Amino acid sequence: MSATVVPVRPPAHPLPAAPGPRTRSAIAWSLVVCSGVATAALMPRGPVTGTAVPALIIGAALTGVLTGRLIRSRWALIAAPLLHVAVWELARATVFRAEGLTFERPHLDVSLGVAVFLAVHVAYGLLAGVPMLIGVLAGRAWARRRLPAAVVTGVALLAVLAAGLLIVWPARVAPVTGATGGVAALERVRLGGAAQWVSMRGHDGANPVLLHLSGGPGTSDVGWVRTFNQPLERSFTVVVWEQRGAGKSYPALDPAGRLTLDRMVSDGVELAAWLTRRFGQPKIYLTGNSWGSTLGVLMAQRRPDLFHAYVGTGQMVSQRETDRRIYRQLLDHAAGTGDESLRQRLTALGEPPYRDLYGYALVMQYYDALEPYERTAAFEAARGLAGFHPDEYSWLDTWNELRGFADMGGLLYPQLQGVDFRADVPALDVPVYFVQGRYELTARSALAGEWIAQLRAPIKRTYVFEHSGHNPDAEEPERFNALLVRTVLADTHAR
Repeated sequence: MSATVVPVRPPAHPLPAAPGPRTRSAIAWSLVVCSGVATAALMPRGPVTGTAVPALIIGAALTGVLTGRLIRSRWALIAAPLLHVAVWELARATVFRAEGLTFERPHLDVSLGVAVFLAVHVAYGLLAGVPMLIGVLAGRAWARRRLPAAVVTGVALLAVLAAGLLIVWPARVAPVTGATGGVAALERVRLGGAAQWVSMRGHDGANPVLLHLSGGPGTSDVGWVRTFNQPLERSFTVVVWEQRGAGKSYPALDPAGRLTLDRMVSDGVELAAWLTRRFGQPKIYLTGNSWGSTLGVLMAQRRPDLFHAYVGTGQMVSQRETDRRIYRQLLDHAAGTGDESLRQRLTALGEPPYRDLYGYALVMQYYDALEPYERTAAFEAARGLAGFHPDEYSWLDTWNELRGFADMGGLLYPQLQGVDFRADVPALDVPVYFVQGRYELTARSALAGEWIAQLRAPIKRTYVFEHSGHNPDAEEPERFNALLVRTVLADTHAR
């Protein structure tokens, strides 16, 4: 009996061969490069919104999973996150470059430069790199069909995503206690076409409205005002504006090319008008500290009909002349103390104005050494890192405030060099009150004295707080709060 041999025919359409190691590597590294370019296009400043943070984490993790699935090498654990971050840095610095100090080369010789390096480069590296690394581990476990490792890395990815959600978790608004019909809200308002935030707190919505303008530019006093000036909530509805590019309003910075001093003044005037409509009042009160005092004067000059009165603390007059006087004073300080290193750095830097904020940052580090005095423990705590994370802030808001101070300062500070109230503001058509600290730097207080002496206004009063420096509203809050209620409100609310 003979066996029958049946020939085996090859399939009409042979299955394609699985891609080889080199092809898989090329696909994986291309994927990592594309992820870096795409993130730079979508988030050149890094994630700045509540949706951007989890989106970055998920995108980085998925890129890592696919990379680990395609490349079995352990080197991918480190190489993939490093390549992603390097491509993001290169793309944002060239193709997708925006304006602001966070796009400049970090200067690690000054504290501001270190803060920018941590807040921009290190923070992004951690937020994108860690989930990508864990994703690579998960992808390798998936490729090798190792269930325990896949479960562990999956749990780790969920933990990283949970941490990301914690970063953007909405802040809480402390209630106004002991009041009926009170106001306690964080509200988003469109000013100049951009979404910006305001904090509003008060015992009675029918009380006069007090708008506070924070210092900076690029910082917020929202926690500061609630901590030191909360008694004002009994007599006013206290509003703190998160200005464009600061804190909760950091995303409103872009397009940065359109950011001007005039735009900031227009935003402020628009907000003041909105508050009159929101609370049904013809006028509001205005306070400003430091940069906020510059902004406040310009707002009152432009639309005096919107304000019952203006109150300035740490009043600025000419930023350019102030900086020049501080520079000369610091040179004298270096000579007097024998600090040759400081003298050489200042000499190399030259007299202001400077090209970027880092020059000013060097000088700012020595403010406390020029005219030292003893501050209260509560004020020192507020000046520290805790002051950057008030109850009204998520961790993302705190991160944005650090970036906002650098970007807004870098964009607006040069524009302030041409402002000098001694020439630009001879009169204000609103009652004005100036509160100066005895220990204010003389480079500021002397100029303020010159301008105030020549200023014409319906009411003009100046007060010196004996135990304060640049921030008398927070250094002697009891006296400041009483002044606003017993003097400013009493003088002007019937007007």
